[in-house]
Amino acid sequence: MKRKLTIISLAAALTLSAEINSPFADGCLQRGIVLLRNDFTQGAIDQFDIAQHSSPTPTQDADIAWGKAIATLREGNIDSARGLLQKYIKAYPATFQTLKARIALADCDFYQGRYREALSVYNAISPSAPDLALADDLIYRTAYCDMMLGNTSKALAGFAAQTSSPVYANASRFYQGYIYYTQGEYAEARHLFDTVDHYSSPGDQAPYFLTQIAFHEANYDQALAMAQRAISESPHSPYAPEMLRIAGESSYQTGDTPEAIGYLQRYLDTTSIDKAEPSALYILGINAYQQGELDRAVKLLTPVTEQPDAIGQSAYLYIGQAFLQQGNMDAAIMALEKAYRLDYDPSVRETAFYNYAVTRMEGGRTPFGSSVALMEDFLRTYPNSRFAPQVQEYLVTGYITDNNYDQALASINAISRPTPAIIAAKQRVLYILGSRDLANNRTAQALERFRESKALAPQADKNMGAETELWIGDCLYRLGRYPDAATAFSSYLRTAPKSSPNRTIALYDLAYTRFAQRRYNEALADFKKVIDASGQSSAEPRITADAYCRIADCQYYSSDFNAAAANYDRALSANPATGDYPLFQKAVMRGLSGAHAEKIDMLDQMMQTYPTSGLMASALLENAESLLALNRSDEALGVYSRLVAKYPATSQGRNGYLQMAITQMSLGHTSDAIATYKKVISSYPTSDEARVASDDLKRILADEGRLDQYTAFIASVPDAPRLDTTEIDQLTFQSAEKSYLASGATDRLKDYIDRFPSGQHTPQALNYLATASLESGNHSEALTYATTLVSRFPHSEASEEGLAIKGEIELESGDAEQALATFRTLESCASGARNIQAARLGIMRVSRDLSHHADVIAAADALLSSSALSTDRRTEVLYSRAYALAQQGNTAQAAAEWEKLASYTDDLYGAMSAFHLAQQQFDKGNIKQARRTVNALIDSNTPHQYWLARGYILLSDISRSQGNTFEADEYLKSLRENYPGSEADIFRMIETRLQK
Repeated sequence: MKRKLTIISLAAALTLSAEINSPFADGCLQRGIVLLRNDFTQGAIDQFDIAQHSSPTPTQDADIAWGKAIATLREGNIDSARGLLQKYIKAYPATFQTLKARIALADCDFYQGRYREALSVYNAISPSAPDLALADDLIYRTAYCDMMLGNTSKALAGFAAQTSSPVYANASRFYQGYIYYTQGEYAEARHLFDTVDHYSSPGDQAPYFLTQIAFHEANYDQALAMAQRAISESPHSPYAPEMLRIAGESSYQTGDTPEAIGYLQRYLDTTSIDKAEPSALYILGINAYQQGELDRAVKLLTPVTEQPDAIGQSAYLYIGQAFLQQGNMDAAIMALEKAYRLDYDPSVRETAFYNYAVTRMEGGRTPFGSSVALMEDFLRTYPNSRFAPQVQEYLVTGYITDNNYDQALASINAISRPTPAIIAAKQRVLYILGSRDLANNRTAQALERFRESKALAPQADKNMGAETELWIGDCLYRLGRYPDAATAFSSYLRTAPKSSPNRTIALYDLAYTRFAQRRYNEALADFKKVIDASGQSSAEPRITADAYCRIADCQYYSSDFNAAAANYDRALSANPATGDYPLFQKAVMRGLSGAHAEKIDMLDQMMQTYPTSGLMASALLENAESLLALNRSDEALGVYSRLVAKYPATSQGRNGYLQMAITQMSLGHTSDAIATYKKVISSYPTSDEARVASDDLKRILADEGRLDQYTAFIASVPDAPRLDTTEIDQLTFQSAEKSYLASGATDRLKDYIDRFPSGQHTPQALNYLATASLESGNHSEALTYATTLVSRFPHSEASEEGLAIKGEIELESGDAEQALATFRTLESCASGARNIQAARLGIMRVSRDLSHHADVIAAADALLSSSALSTDRRTEVLYSRAYALAQQGNTAQAAAEWEKLASYTDDLYGAMSAFHLAQQQFDKGNIKQARRTVNALIDSNTPHQYWLARGYILLSDISRSQGNTFEADEYLKSLRENYPGSEADIFRMIETRLQK
């Protein structure tokens, strides 16, 4: 049933006549008026409806419309009343009722809470215009509207004018008291609340506000008594929950904690925790903490932390201490850090920090938080704190445990008199920074860090100093400083313990420095030591196999072919998955020993076993060579045909054409040989093979007296080699090349190209310029040089390097489709393992970006089957393959691959693998496993901040799924405050989760 409204004054505007019992319109009208005055609104509406259909006079019709509108309004049907009043005003714009109709229409807004609209009408009407009763209504409702709209001065004046009104005096005094209460003028409010009728509305609310006033004035005994009385007299009142809270908090303030907890628990039973007063939750939370109910304490205190005051700060402190007792160091440290950063209560702040420092040392983590900075801030703020000595000790360890090693180093360097512990910390920080620089190809900077770290070893950790020597050697090797690298590795081997797990790696690296210096006898001896050490350790089969390959290479260079073949065979047995190179080399050794039939069989085996090997073209070339050695020339020609058909753009393919022509000449097939030479020249005019073919063709045709045909043919082929390659071309290039290799200067190379745009060495000059521009960061210029190289000299060996540079820049600039085409071209023409690897890496990366998952897997498989794949590239390839497998739905195999890489978080793809593994475990519902994996990623202090941030977001998701809402939100809040990156998706993920 709709609420009936009191509108006596408007109903009185209808006048009665003596025809109340008439069955006609006049009688129905009069009966409707009587019923309306007696508050029988529905009956009045019925009578007005009958009158309206009983042929009323125009005057009666106006009274009927007015009466029905007022009755409908009093019935509480506001929308219908609004329509009837608007219709009345339109039909009777100039009657004596029109003003009252406008007021009634404003009343519709009033009753629907549209106070601004109602007030605009009320203010436009003079209080002296209507009759006295209507004026009271108008003044009261105007004051009420002002109160609801915050116009308190006007509202107070309006209510004050009604204190003698027979209808509104009580309500006006109450609302004056309410306004004074909201303004904190409790004495005036109390006086007014005391004078109102407490047994009629709205004065029956006065006891509630009087109780609140007593509580606000810290008169807790009185507040408690009043609240208890209210609870007893009106246990089901809407104000009962608030009275329970007042009773509870008053009891707490008077020292009766058990009674307080009883009242507050009853309060919480009637109020959801998200709507409960923070002060009540705080008392309940502290009590739960003191009773050892730590989970309940955290739940109750979590909403309190939203308060920007001392109670919110204290709530964070108690939450942190609760988590600390539970052993949840991450949640504890985040809560304690918040308590410390809030500056409301110095004593709470000081205690919070000490607990923070303890928690930090116990392994607590906060996303990208700087414990060093926080500890330094504490010591500056509280230099005389009782906790200062312990904090200074914790500061040393904080340098190491903080993930921001650059800042840690800066802090250490600012200490004028470092203690031994500080020096040890600096040694380790420099060691870690050097490792990270090296992982990110900042080799020169890494070398400087490692040398600084090593210099501190006599004062700190000598074992770390020894390990640092190994890294120094690695840096020097990468910089091409092989003698210095050998010295560093030798020094490590002299000082490192025999049991060191890295001795094998040191021997391996030392052997490679000898090999790079072409000191093959020494390299041979060192690689043999690697084999011996591998037998006593868990060295990777890949290292053992590679060591056997290098031993065999050394023996090959010494012409000890049988011994080399035996060691290539051992390399193949050690790691068959990457056996293409040793099997190929073993075949070559057999050929060098004169066993060409065996060589051919081995090459066939190699090509069948490793069909994607980068050595396929070389194998066909070697196969044909052995067939010729066995006088099987026709078969050799068949192999050459296969080679040039399948690998026409490679240097082996072009060489195959040359060898085919030479074989044809040897068989007396001169015309075929001439055609083949011409094929080389016309198809690959800018290649070195074209120059050889040109010389051979010139000799053949000259012998036959057809030199004019040669001249005409050469002239018909654009860019074909000419007869006169001048000595000045050669000397000019050699000078430019020498200057570039010595100092990196490119001016002479540019001069050479200007003088010899189609010179014999122009392709190599363009390659040098493209490389120099790329290394200097001028990618636009590098792309121009590389594009010129591959377009003008597509068959030169240097064009392979140009394709690699061109594809790399296109990929980096986002031109994925063009980059893919470039890398495909490189794959088809690459002659050596290095460029084949570059092409396949490029294809894999572009395909990964384009979500061509099958192509990613194919390229990755081809790369992994090659013995030429370096360790740093291997992690990227394995990650990419796993990611593509996961996208294809093969999640189990993807997880297995990611798990192998997840521990190498200094490497970008190791960090990515760890994250994706944890995410997949979480998505499959393996919550505990996911938490372990993501915790390992975070604890690793990976330098890759984006993936570390993603790890914390995932950890938040895991915590939320386990019901740990506080911990989940605090991870996100701390990450939002501390994350040093600017990636929009990180902050979007944070906000999306916090808004749920």
